[in-house]
Amino acid sequence: MEVIHIVALSLIVFILALGFIIIKIKRKMSPLNQAHLEYIAGLNHMINGENDKALEHLRKTVRLNTDLIDAYIKIGDILRVQGHADQAVKVHRDLLVREELSDHKRIAIYKSLALDYQQLGSYSQAVDACEQVLSMNKNSQWTKDMLLSVYEEMGDWRNAFALFKKSDKNSKDNKNRILACYKVEEGLSLAALKKEHEARLCFREAIKLDKACAGGYQELADSYIREDRLKDALAALKQLIQRAPEQAYLAFSRLKHVLFDMGQFSEIERLYVDLMKTNPDVIEAYIGLSDLLEKKGELLQAIDVCKKAMEKDDSRLELKIMLIRLRSKLGMKDQAANLAEKLAQEIVADHHNFVCAECNYQSNDYFWHCPECRAWNSAKRVKIAYP
Repeated sequence: MEVIHIVALSLIVFILALGFIIIKIKRKMSPLNQAHLEYIAGLNHMINGENDKALEHLRKTVRLNTDLIDAYIKIGDILRVQGHADQAVKVHRDLLVREELSDHKRIAIYKSLALDYQQLGSYSQAVDACEQVLSMNKNSQWTKDMLLSVYEEMGDWRNAFALFKKSDKNSKDNKNRILACYKVEEGLSLAALKKEHEARLCFREAIKLDKACAGGYQELADSYIREDRLKDALAALKQLIQRAPEQAYLAFSRLKHVLFDMGQFSEIERLYVDLMKTNPDVIEAYIGLSDLLEKKGELLQAIDVCKKAMEKDDSRLELKIMLIRLRSKLGMKDQAANLAEKLAQEIVADHHNFVCAECNYQSNDYFWHCPECRAWNSAKRVKIAYP
């Protein structure tokens, strides 16, 4: 026991001595060295995502050394991350009054300010901050990407188009697809202001950039429909089907209304048949034709079309339901019941939806610009499983 007590006492004495030495070292250490240690501690906490602790150390840093600009910048950055962008702006703007700042420091401050203003929704000030950076470093890719993001968020599609057009990050085809999307967005902004002619010029420019720009054809047709120019709308919808067959389903509902108003509803059947021949994997053409044949009372023909579609894609819920309904109407009760039972017993029902390939944002409507992650042309038609 005495040995244990001696060991314990020795350990206590050692710890006290070590603490005393540390205190003496700290007392002898200059404020600048202490500031450096506090700054390093703050950075470590930032890396670990411990922002409150990081903020505490960084504030100690600037109390000990007011010349550590990087510490002030990071204090503002943490405040922004914590949702206090207004306070971050004050911290960062106050730094700009210092005359001894190098271009490198000013660039870092303006970059942080751009992020502050973006979070606050003060887009014109975010643009100004980005332009300040580019005036000092015209090749800053981060700033160009940031500026593009701000233009998109503020709906300044013309400037976004001009900036992205200068970019060399994308292949020509992909670049033109995104540029086409910018023109569609610009056209929509003009249409919202009742400037239909100017809007259509944008939609046509989008189509010139990307002949398969479904949004361009779709919005061009809608613009003509709003002005009751049905022949022009019909031409745009037919172009959509011909040049972007994979998105042909976007045209079908509009085609029905346009042809009905023009007194040419029978033409829709020919369009479905032609599309099935030229693009046999577009299931919506089969579904549309089956629905049309059902309405005409040609139930057996409708069933045949459904079966052909099922050979292409037997997962489509619409086709299964349509077959059940058609066979029930024909008095084929047993076959209809078997189909219904099989469908009911499936663990997962398939439903098609649009999902962003970048962030998995989901929408029932087709989109060319993801409202969640801002990616372009990322909408994919996929199966969504429901338990």
